[in-house]
Amino acid sequence: MINNFLPTLRLLNSASLVGFSGGLRLYLAFLLAGLIPPIMLVVAACLIIYATYTLDRALENKEDVINHPEFSGADKRAGLVASGICTISGSLLFFSEWLISPPLFPFLVGILYSKGIPLGSTVIKLKGGCGGKNLVIGITWGGTIGLVIAAFAPPLAALVIAAYFGMKLFINSTIFDLKDIEGDLAAGIRTLPVVLGSRYLKIFLLAICLVQHAILFAAMYTGLLAGLWWLLLYSLAASCLVIVWYSPAFETSHSWLKRKIRILAINYEPIMLAVLSVFLPA
Repeated sequence: MINNFLPTLRLLNSASLVGFSGGLRLYLAFLLAGLIPPIMLVVAACLIIYATYTLDRALENKEDVINHPEFSGADKRAGLVASGICTISGSLLFFSEWLISPPLFPFLVGILYSKGIPLGSTVIKLKGGCGGKNLVIGITWGGTIGLVIAAFAPPLAALVIAAYFGMKLFINSTIFDLKDIEGDLAAGIRTLPVVLGSRYLKIFLLAICLVQHAILFAAMYTGLLAGLWWLLLYSLAASCLVIVWYSPAFETSHSWLKRKIRILAINYEPIMLAVLSVFLPA
């Protein structure tokens, strides 16, 4: 029991920052739509995102033996219980506002992503395809945010917000795949970094980033979305920085900044933007 405590604690805490920053993306989405963010829905999003990623950590994946050795010996049942509690709690908060699809959509996709669906002797599993996983992540969380916003704002505004965050999360998840390239290679998983290589991957992601922010610029300029120009500029700078500069070698660098640049640019971006929103309103 004692030997399992620290790995289990690491497992339970591993998705905390992802859940918190993910929930703040919904907060920012409401601001982009020109709406006051309902705090309970932001909390609900945090819980659902935490539950989905904790579920993935709690289920066995052979690449995690290399990519996440810190979870070795963890009691995976604790992760399953935490995921279940947070899923129920987050869903009830969404249901209290008569929002049915947002909490169900990512959870069902999460099951398909992690465990797959058996069809005869074949298992359809989203995890492992060349860019397929990243596309699923973008559609899942961008779509979930869009579904929530669509209940309060015009459909076109919700669609643009969904596209913006979907592209953002596609880029972010691909950068994380670049970090995990060693484990993915060992597991035989053909991720975008494995197939394209670092140079062409960066060009590809940079092109998506520029399209993403061009769409956001057009939506703000035409008045479809609130003119949060500081959000656009920070988002563009953070994405370009991590795409152009980041290397997997940074993970073992002697430089604290290099070791943390991925986390600072990706997971802390929504946190920084939420803080800026207090001082730089539209």
